[in-house]
Amino acid sequence: MRVLQTLRDQRQGSLRAVFLKALVLVAVAGIVSSLSVGIDNREVFAAQPPAVVGKNVGSGTAAGPRIAALSSLVARSDATVVESSRDLANLRSQLARLQAAEAAARAHTDELGALEVQAQSRLIEARATLASLAAAAYRDTASAPVFVIFLRARTPLDIEYRQELVRQTARVRNRALRQAKSAEVIAANATRVARIERDRIRGELQTVSVQIPAVEKRGSAARITATNGRFWLARWSSIANGTATTIRGQPVLGSEEMSRWFIGTRGNRSRATVPMAELARYYVEEGSSENIRGDIAFAQSVLETGGFRFPDGGQVAPSDNNFAGMGACDSCASGRTYSSARIGVRAQMQLLRVYAQPGLRNSMLGNPAVDPRLDTHYLKGKVQTWSG
Repeated sequence: MRVLQTLRDQRQGSLRAVFLKALVLVAVAGIVSSLSVGIDNREVFAAQPPAVVGKNVGSGTAAGPRIAALSSLVARSDATVVESSRDLANLRSQLARLQAAEAAARAHTDELGALEVQAQSRLIEARATLASLAAAAYRDTASAPVFVIFLRARTPLDIEYRQELVRQTARVRNRALRQAKSAEVIAANATRVARIERDRIRGELQTVSVQIPAVEKRGSAARITATNGRFWLARWSSIANGTATTIRGQPVLGSEEMSRWFIGTRGNRSRATVPMAELARYYVEEGSSENIRGDIAFAQSVLETGGFRFPDGGQVAPSDNNFAGMGACDSCASGRTYSSARIGVRAQMQLLRVYAQPGLRNSMLGNPAVDPRLDTHYLKGKVQTWSG
């Protein structure tokens, strides 16, 4: 029974090498694979509608909640863009209408102002003319004594005529003044009303002018958010869809990209026996020799080793050159040990090929088998994708 338990533990250890926390591995693999897409391709992702992600895509994986959140974010941002565009169109239409109204009101106010000036001039002119006429009439009649008027008069009718002339002059003077004053008041009131209307239109124009930049900013921010949301939505969708990614295949990423990504995201804190640039190169070279996705296997190792830091208390130490927990199990004292980092990576690639290729024999490997027991592995060809 103890032997059977040991065999089961060993099998569990072999499985753990590839599938421990498989869903998280898929997420890590997706993040690494995203490095193969340049920043210049963001516009391509931005052109994709939110509907590229199916309703149930990513459900049950770590990507699912992020896809749902990003889909909601993109939908809200798109709605804001549409709303902002509509508001902006309305505001610009209002602005054009108010600008035309303000120009018309300004012209009307200027016209009435000119009429008011003319009315004032006519009033002044009427006053001066009537004052002159009154003075003349006064000199000829009113200022003279009554007996002088009678002496000047040649007939009684002449006297009556002169008296009536004085009365008529007074009436004409008063009527002309009233008319001139009324015209001046009407012109002044019309100008005042026109100026009030002009100022009201200018106030509305100022309000709309201030609103336009704010709406433009809101729409621009929503457009950027939607673009970024689509960018990351495509990334997380590729992670969710990556559950069908085959183990076999040539690496997509180069060693420099992998090394740069690792150092850029985790710093130079690896405890591996070789520099990160060299270790990443091993994954590309050894993966290529066995037709295994070495770039995804690199992500697997990042997960298995805690970012190549090999936490204390684990069954695998940095000096073991074991980057996939191979041979480690719950009842094991330690995992397998390899003579160098390259050999450790090679063992990982060969084990992955055994999982992925039915009928594989050691003689078919790209390099001599690190573990001769691979010929009789019970999971040969049983696992052909990274999801199992």
